[in-house]
Amino acid sequence: MSLTASYVIIFVMLVRIPLKKAPKVISYALWGVVAFRLLCPFSFESMFSLLPTNAAPIPYNIAYEQSPQINSGIAIVDTFVNSVLPSPSIGASINPLQVYTWIGSYIWILGIILMLVYSIVSVLILKRHLKNAKQTEKNIYEANNLKTPFVLGIFRPRIYVPTGLTAEEKSFIILHEQTHIRRFDHIVKPFAFLVLSIHWFNPMVWIAFLLMSSDMELSCDEKVIKEMGGEIKKAYSTSLLSLATGRPILNGSPLAFGEGNVKGRIKNVLNYRKPSSWIIVAAVIAVVVVSIGLLVNPKNNKFTLNGETLSFKSTETNLIKLGTIAFDEYMSSLISEKMPVNERITSYKLKKISLLAGDINEFCVSLNYDFTTDNDSYVNPSVGAKGKGTWPDNYMEIRVKKVGKGAYEIVSIGTGGGGQGLSPVGDNTFNPEKAISMVIKGRWGAISEGQNYL
Repeated sequence: MSLTASYVIIFVMLVRIPLKKAPKVISYALWGVVAFRLLCPFSFESMFSLLPTNAAPIPYNIAYEQSPQINSGIAIVDTFVNSVLPSPSIGASINPLQVYTWIGSYIWILGIILMLVYSIVSVLILKRHLKNAKQTEKNIYEANNLKTPFVLGIFRPRIYVPTGLTAEEKSFIILHEQTHIRRFDHIVKPFAFLVLSIHWFNPMVWIAFLLMSSDMELSCDEKVIKEMGGEIKKAYSTSLLSLATGRPILNGSPLAFGEGNVKGRIKNVLNYRKPSSWIIVAAVIAVVVVSIGLLVNPKNNKFTLNGETLSFKSTETNLIKLGTIAFDEYMSSLISEKMPVNERITSYKLKKISLLAGDINEFCVSLNYDFTTDNDSYVNPSVGAKGKGTWPDNYMEIRVKKVGKGAYEIVSIGTGGGGQGLSPVGDNTFNPEKAISMVIKGRWGAISEGQNYL
């Protein structure tokens, strides 16, 4: 989720560039897509997705795989990462990747706790400094020890302003903070900080939080200028400079008037012009299209069994042997207790395998095999019958793709068409039973000559 969101963050950062002349509230709205990607583990699939081919490059059970690997869709990245991922050693008591994951999970949880404690303590200290603040209006308070106005509180937000402000300054400063409240920014920012606390290990999320906070403040500035008129630009900019906090407040509270990027905010205020209608319409359409493209996942055309991609590693280069390994990988999954009872088998026997098409990078094999099940409720979808016993002469095509150095993935399993789009090959049939018979008869050379199968 964090990796997928990082891609979305980069995309949003790039989209903000052509939106410079559009109202900043439009850029601000785009960060909602980032929040969705950081929190929601699922989405709809669509051909219009702007995400990479594989939106979930890390398998959920990677720490328990015999050959752990990722599949981001970027060959160079996959090859490098998969080459350094530790595999369990034969006879070892525990998989090293499980140890790293266990340690990493505790570090992650500790980071979340520290972030939340920091935020809560900061708010409590701030409230202690404000205990002598005097209420001047409904939810507006004045305090002598303040340097900048801000909003504090979620359910009953209060506006705190320093004493000594002029009537003009007070008018647009209070309007700025009231805009935050009307747009529920006093809820959005603590929520955004909570999301940041969960993904504290990801530097892209820190950048997103800062940029989101900047867009939030810029859009509020524009709202004030729009309502009060361009003649307050100079006074507004002067107040921003004199009441600047000097550093962004990262704890999710409060929403300070002079918080962060003061130079950029003053420049934006002085250059603000009411955008034309066509700019607004074009920006809204662009943001809607981009948001939809980033919210949905790409169409997943990969073969999965019980939600898991079937993959394996091998140094073998013979396609028949690689096809046999792929077949064993698939059939072993059917024997697994993870399979529903009515789909589970107990044993299988390969009778014949042929190479249909392709090369070492991607190929397709056809297989003829028998299998046995001891379950009366088993249903054989290929013949539309059910029952236990041995099911002879089953036919299958398996398509395999190379995804890294010595790493392969089952692309599809079916009963026809698996070799479409691949270069056809000649008759490369290998029949295990026939091979054994020929060995017994002393005719081993006849089956190995020119075929390089054994």
